[in-house]
Amino acid sequence: MAAPASETEPAPLRLGVGYLFALLAAASFGIGGVIAKAAFDALAPSVLSEFRVFFAFAVFLLLFGITRPGELRIRRADLPLFAVFGIIGLAGVSLVYYEAIKRIPVGVALVVEYTGPLILLIYARLRGRTVGGRLWIAAALAVVGCFFAAGAYDAGLRELNGLGLALAAADAFIFAFYFALAERLGTRYTTPALLVWGFGFALLGWSIVRPPWTLPWATTPPDVYAQIAQVVVIATLIPFALTIAAVRLIPAARVGLTATFEPVVAAVAAWVVLGERLEAPQIIGGLVVLGAIVVAQSLRPTAGSV
Repeated sequence: MAAPASETEPAPLRLGVGYLFALLAAASFGIGGVIAKAAFDALAPSVLSEFRVFFAFAVFLLLFGITRPGELRIRRADLPLFAVFGIIGLAGVSLVYYEAIKRIPVGVALVVEYTGPLILLIYARLRGRTVGGRLWIAAALAVVGCFFAAGAYDAGLRELNGLGLALAAADAFIFAFYFALAERLGTRYTTPALLVWGFGFALLGWSIVRPPWTLPWATTPPDVYAQIAQVVVIATLIPFALTIAAVRLIPAARVGLTATFEPVVAAVAAWVVLGERLEAPQIIGGLVVLGAIVVAQSLRPTAGSV
């Protein structure tokens, strides 16, 4: 297994690929969020989340079960970690986010959720790892940039649903927890193992709440299945695979910080696809987020740092 980015000094190529994966994942999540929001007209967030997990697990199991079966073996002692990673991390982060954006604007939910990188930095510092000053600056810039890129400055958003805000805040902690656990498991297992076992346990968790055969398979129209397919591919298969691959190459806190690129892409996607206006503060906010990512990338992690 490759050594984790936090225990060795990553080569420039390793760092570059890690950041590229994280950026592509954020872009995919951003576009997928716009598609998912549109799908809420036909499906409840919880139903879409379960469909998403079901199809993702089926695809990953089939793909890696055929091409890389040897990498799917895990130690029995790690089953509880995978269960938490799948049920709380993979399933929880999506469900809570969907429930939040059902009640509050996507932009506001993203700003609250993307305080997660700050939580990751605080967690790393409490564990005794060195957090460079430039990383704190980058994380602060990323949150500020998110605020403007997502349009959360709009005065019309001041009257917000309290439950929606609480869900978004909870999702920030789940977001940070998911990245930290992915980083820990990534030191022992490959990306296929994390994806198959993670989504497997996510589906198991959903099966306890609502068995998959009770989903509206027969009553869901073809055009909605087309939306589900887009959410599965664009907002699940591609970004989760890239995110987990990124966490195995660079520290989780940096992947989380790079993920703040998502609202920038979401704003542009909403402008292109939905015809929503892209205002000057959003453009400036997007540039600030990109600047924050550049600042973070300029500080090379070492053995004891983030």
